[in-house]
Formats: sequence, C-alpha cells, structure tokens
Amino acid sequence: MSQLGQTLERAWDSLLNGLACFAGLLVVTVTLSVLYEVVARYFFNSPTIWAVDLTEYSLVYITFLGSPWVLRDHAHTRVEVLVERLRPRVRVGVAVVVSLVAATGAVVMAWEGAWETWESYLGGHAELKAWRVYRWPLILPIFIGSVLLVIEFLRQAWQSFGVLRRGEPIPDEPGPVAVDPL
Repeated sequence: MSQLGQTLERAWDSLLNGLACFAGLLVVTVTLSVLYEVVARYFFNSPTIWAVDLTEYSLVYITFLGSPWVLRDHAHTRVEVLVERLRPRVRVGVAVVVSLVAATGAVVMAWEGAWETWESYLGGHAELKAWRVYRWPLILPIFIGSVLLVIEFLRQAWQSFGVLRRGEPIPDEPGPVAVDPL
C-alpha cells in the first residue's frame, strides 16, 4: 500500500475510533441519566422532564455514528448458515456482492437523511418536548453515519475483490478472511 493509502487508512481508522468513543460516551451519559431518573422518580417522587428526551436524541447519534466502527471491526451480528457452506473463493465473492448491495442501501439512507436534514433546517422545524430543539441536528447523524457506512462497505468490497483479483490463498474455515463483511 502506498504512503498516501496508509495515511488515509490511519485517518479513517482514527475517525471511526473517535466516533465510536463519542458514541460510547453517549451510552454512559444515557445510562447515568436513566439511573438518575429512576432514583429521582422512585426514591424522591420527583421525576425529571428531560431524561427520556436525552435518551431518544442520543440513541440516534449512538446508532448512526457507532455503526461504521462496528462494521469495520466485524462486530455486528452475522448469520452464516449458508455462507459457511460455500467454497472459500465463492464466500469472498459473496462478500463483495453483499458489501455492494449494503452500500446501495446505505446510499439510499444517506440521500433520505440529507433530504430530511435539509428540509428541517430550511423549515426551522423543532421538537417541542421538554427541550425545544431544532430537528435538523437530531437527524444529521443519519446522513453522516450513512455516508460513513457507504465508504466502509465499499472499502470492504474493494478489499475482498482484491483478494480474488490477486489470487491470494483463502483459508477453508469460515470466518473473517481478509475482509469478511458478512
């Protein structure tokens, strides 16, 4: 890999790691706010008006900003009942196709996320709950996370395709080959 490629890969990994850390901090924040809500409600009979909203808003950020990291690290749930029965080269070929199909779905999510974010921004739409919050910052992570998913799916497809193109040996056992997005 070229020097530029290595630099871009390190930058990509740093970006995904940073977003995963941010999502992790949000998980901790949500956990503490729910704990506070439970204690305030049941021990002091003084529930909060903000804990549920904070949780709702944070879940969008956690899901969409954390999912590219999960995909990169193959930490998502996979069903391999059919894939594990395939020959190794076919399995890598299927990985390429699955990554391309998933990238297409992520493109649709990115488009819709961008459209909804832009419409909310132009319209000045707001969520009127415990906090008055503009809607566009709440749905912006859908666009950002989807774009990052597109990039990661295409990156994995290219890496798997490279294994086939270069004719590298592929282990017989199922599981992560060079890159296994299944």
